[in-house]
Amino acid sequence: MEWITLIISIIALGLSIWAMKRTGGLKEMKKDIESVSSLGESLRKKTADVLDRVEKKVRGDEKPEEKIKEGEAIKKEEGDR
Repeated sequence: MEWITLIISIIALGLSIWAMKRTGGLKEMKKDIESVSSLGESLRKKTADVLDRVEKKVRGDEKPEEKIKEGEAIKKEEGDR
């Protein structure tokens, strides 16, 4: 009985390999993966741009470094008093 299941599994493996080659094989799969990767990269860039614009609207046109310098200047003035 084990021999029959072994033969059936080998036949199924052969059919699956044949079907994969017939539908395009690994070359088609690599093209699909590359297209998905490029789509993911473009989405990442767009998301970064949107978040940058949102940050500018929330914080104003002022950069974080300028705010830190202003905070230090205020602390120095308070310390001088």
